[in-house]
Amino acid sequence: MLGAADVVRWGGCPEARRGPLVLLADGGMLRVDVLQADRKKLSGDSPVFGPVSLPLESVVGIVPWLPGEPQRRDRIIGQVAQATGHADRLILQNGDQLTGTIEAIDDTNVRLRRLAGVVEIPIDRTAAVVFNPDLLRRKSPEGLRATAGFADGSRLIATGLTGDASAMKVTTTAGRVWQALAEDLVYLQPIGGRVTYLSDLPVAEFHPEPYLTLTWPYATDRNLHGGHLRAGGQFFLKGLAVHSYARLKYSPDGTYRRFQATLAVDDCTKGRGSVRFRIYVDGKEKYASPIIRGGDIPLPITVDIVDARRLDLLVEYADGADHQDHADWLEARLVK
Repeated sequence: MLGAADVVRWGGCPEARRGPLVLLADGGMLRVDVLQADRKKLSGDSPVFGPVSLPLESVVGIVPWLPGEPQRRDRIIGQVAQATGHADRLILQNGDQLTGTIEAIDDTNVRLRRLAGVVEIPIDRTAAVVFNPDLLRRKSPEGLRATAGFADGSRLIATGLTGDASAMKVTTTAGRVWQALAEDLVYLQPIGGRVTYLSDLPVAEFHPEPYLTLTWPYATDRNLHGGHLRAGGQFFLKGLAVHSYARLKYSPDGTYRRFQATLAVDDCTKGRGSVRFRIYVDGKEKYASPIIRGGDIPLPITVDIVDARRLDLLVEYADGADHQDHADWLEARLVK
């Protein structure tokens, strides 16, 4: 069964770099090979889960070809995940968008019914397919759950995880049971239970001090440019991003035992930037990091916060003013 463990990594949290990528209504993502869809269901062959068949109301959309550049990849996945509207939609490689009703998808074409009739769009001209958001069956997740990451870049939002050293079953928030080899599970990130992520909590106070005149906001579960958090060549689902100098204040309720995070300069700086992290608990400094530079291996830390009512996270300039000081508090969390 799923327990309240801390974040566990066996092989990092890989990203799906080959398409197609299927985005699920419960927040999961499924990497598939050959893919087909009609007006009722989507089917395909997953490298991890084998043959899959999904009702269309459980699928947000499809990205047939994932861009190699991380920021472009983030943008197209974000467009699909956050789409609104009242019809199916195709986003073309040139940026154009077509609305209508998708009748079929195969490995060569997308058939789209429009007012003027049915058109066929080559799949290699299609950047993304968005299914009618009004028809999705979304279920708000609650209670203890975890993001389970797999070797091919698939991610499932799990409420149950059972099995042995060779095989496993994953029960998702949508109630579906997926089967995979145990060796394909590379990442398990609990949500709820003993673990509370700071990115899911309100900030009591945010105090930035620009080195010159430019003030950066903070970001949650994204880097400062809106892309996913990445550091040391790894991908992180949760965390906080700030630009030096910045102080974030939180107000824990005294029931947590420790604060954990992984400290890094985001990979978006391409090896530039240098910062120092400091942690204050109820006004007293509890931790000061060495200087951390872009390209350094992310640094995991644990700080005792028993009975704490105030937690301050600071990022300071180091030896390069604030040039490219995009600092990440990766997987920053309170643990009971």
